Amino acid sequence: MGWEEVDEGWGRLARDWAYLMEPSFWPEFDQVLRDAGVGEGTRYLDVCCGSGLAAQMAGRRGAVVHGLDASQRLTAIAAARSPDGDIRYGDMHDLPWEDESFDVVTSFRGIWGANDQAVVEAARVLKPGGTLAVTFLPMDEPAPFDQWWVSIAKVSDHEKEVGQILGSIGAEGRVEEMCEAAGLVPGERQWIRFEFEGGPEVEDFVRASLSAGPTYTAVQERGQDDVEDALRRDFTPLWDEALGLRIGVVVEYLVATKPT
Repeated sequence: MGWEEVDEGWGRLARDWAYLMEPSFWPEFDQVLRDAGVGEGTRYLDVCCGSGLAAQMAGRRGAVVHGLDASQRLTAIAAARSPDGDIRYGDMHDLPWEDESFDVVTSFRGIWGANDQAVVEAARVLKPGGTLAVTFLPMDEPAPFDQWWVSIAKVSDHEKEVGQILGSIGAEGRVEEMCEAAGLVPGERQWIRFEFEGGPEVEDFVRASLSAGPTYTAVQERGQDDVEDALRRDFTPLWDEALGLRIGVVVEYLVATKPT
């Protein structure tokens, strides 16, 4: 799939993603923005910014906000959330900004194991001394949210192979290798553990899940009823009458620095 086709999977239910799914990841955004040093006057770029919640949070910290995503329907929401920001539709492998434009670049689960050129581009637009922060799903730290991927799993051997390649960014040494090849100095990997708030009812989580790109692909192969039933079956046991649906998540991240 080319980058121009991303909107088909991620943009078709852009509002559901923005208002039902994305907000539960705010602890991830908050920790990475703090650790990357985003603050007053920071020239900030979020690559694969989606509907722009992380960019909006950076703006509230005083940053000068920029964002890029391959879904026009998601970037429309991102631009509404950051009306003073520079939010663009485009390809993360060919960023439309000049060399050394930013103090901090982030990507929240947007750069994957096959996206070496995206890291090269992020390094290009960083100022000397600037930082790149990349988050991804760990390969060896199980969490209840991992069941989401099992529930929507695609049956195609080809898709499974593609998924393994994309997820390989979490393999030992892989993200470090990507950063070093781009001329960056990687720091130590770190972890974020938080509760994904799936909603007061399991049906809220099912609806939110349908807005994600991987779910779109699964629906094309298996049908929406099958995917919805799998999500209900697997996550109903986690539902609590008093608390609703809360799902443990583990995200891994790395902050790399561009030498001065």
